[in-house]
Amino acid sequence: MVIGNNGRCLKAQWHQREGETAATQLHAYIAECQDSPKSGKFRQENSSSCSVFCCCCEPLINVTVQFKLKAINIQTIINNEIPDCYTFSITIVFDNKAHSGRVKIRLDNRVDIQECKDPSVFGRGDNSLRMFFDVVVLLICILSFVLCTRSIVRGLRLQHEFSQFFRQHYDQGVCLSDRMEFVNGWYILLVMSDILTVSGTIMKIGIESKNLASYDVCSILLGTSTLLVWVGVMRYLSFFQKYNILIVTMRVALPNVIRFCCCVAVIYLGYCFCGWIVLGPYHVKFRSLSMVSECLFSLINGDDMFVTFAEMQQNSHLVWLFSQLYLYTFISLFIYMVLSLFIALI
Repeated sequence: MVIGNNGRCLKAQWHQREGETAATQLHAYIAECQDSPKSGKFRQENSSSCSVFCCCCEPLINVTVQFKLKAINIQTIINNEIPDCYTFSITIVFDNKAHSGRVKIRLDNRVDIQECKDPSVFGRGDNSLRMFFDVVVLLICILSFVLCTRSIVRGLRLQHEFSQFFRQHYDQGVCLSDRMEFVNGWYILLVMSDILTVSGTIMKIGIESKNLASYDVCSILLGTSTLLVWVGVMRYLSFFQKYNILIVTMRVALPNVIRFCCCVAVIYLGYCFCGWIVLGPYHVKFRSLSMVSECLFSLINGDDMFVTFAEMQQNSHLVWLFSQLYLYTFISLFIYMVLSLFIALI
């Protein structure tokens, strides 16, 4: 592919062999061209083995190349299963909107998975054992959800009766911390875990039966539910006094830590916006607000300090001096003061 300005021709070409089983589709688009006498001249040249697109634009702004690749997962044939067909939608964007002499290149890849049509392999693999295990997991999670929900509802009823008793006999209200003693947080954690596990298991059954292809959503649901289950194991360690240190510490320090983090977040956001506005044109790590937040968070943990300083462009001496002051004050404030106070609170 050749990209040119000042009336030069942009060409995108590809070759396809005869008998190629994986169908490949390639489309080249000139997304935007500034108004000029030579803009909009677009022609296509075809031959038996090669196709060439040519567009002449003086001030080239961006080029988007889109094509699809198809592949087949043949490993399932070993298990006598119908194979999966993968369709990869590739998008390559050449962005020259800044006209800085450096063309940004971005590649996006989206995968669609579906059952192959008209397969040459017939039959299904024996996945009855996995299906039975999934059904057992579903039943256990549903039973756990019902029992935990019943316990939470009974706790709320008891909380309501306790509040009415105090109001009638002592003419006093019950504070929020006392009311929360009737609500077991571990049961709420288990309810959330059961909901995610049931949803993820249903999607997993659909994927194995070739009816669904939402692998990402299924993995997020099952992964999050697994995390919550392992966190819930800490509940049983709380029955032992010597193993209960972490839970007691978190319970005591959590309110103060949340208040402290709210105050720190205001200063942190101030540094994020300041770095994005001032250093964005001069540093690759400050190009967007999310990248600024990631860079500053890594600096708090002592990562990539030298690289952050070294990649700062020195085109503007004033901005370079400001960047040194900005980075040194942020590192000194958050590492030596904020982290120390955070540890002291815990």
